[in-house]
Amino acid sequence: MNDHTTHPVPKRLGFAIIATPVLWLAAEAVSPHLEADSSEQLAVIRQHPDAWYAYTVLLVLGTMAFVPAVVGLMGLARGSQRLATVGGVILGFGTLVALGDAMSQLVVWQMGVGTADPREMAALLDRFENAGGSGAIFGVGGLSFVVGTILLTVALIRAGSTPAWASALFAVGIVVQLAGFVANSVPVILISSVILLAGMGRQAMTVLDVERGPVAQRRTAAVG
Repeated sequence: MNDHTTHPVPKRLGFAIIATPVLWLAAEAVSPHLEADSSEQLAVIRQHPDAWYAYTVLLVLGTMAFVPAVVGLMGLARGSQRLATVGGVILGFGTLVALGDAMSQLVVWQMGVGTADPREMAALLDRFENAGGSGAIFGVGGLSFVVGTILLTVALIRAGSTPAWASALFAVGIVVQLAGFVANSVPVILISSVILLAGMGRQAMTVLDVERGPVAQRRTAAVG
């Protein structure tokens, strides 16, 4: 039987685990359309500058929260610590790259609302997105995100500190999220955030001992 009554994870990390999908869900709820074409994307930003700014800030905050959340999930996988450490480190690297990508959207925001020639800004954005140097970093970051998530999920399932379905939803949510960004689909990314909220929310409950209410505590004390 797995022991859910004690764990080495500080409760503050539990708040990070639940905050991550909440912030990502809020980001997609206010996000304008995502377009593959740079000219069309900048046109969308010109039409909805405040929404793009709010989307970017929420996306950045959610990705920041994901850093301590990964640390918390590594702690939950205490029964498979070596695999959790490897997966967490790889996922952490991918998260830092994702954070840089999210922060870059503040620059894109200004490219859309500034007074510069829209065609020149679109050409600059194309060069940035298609440059081999930046593409290599973001490509490795995306691969690290997927590989790290899979390894950490396997470690979580092996450890059994939280239900296997919650860990599986965590992995599914991350993969769907990446697919949504590749496809420039806000609805797909929104769905991924809901999936992550279900999985990570249950994982956060274990850290925060939400499932151990007063009745459960009295029952445990009586048995003891």
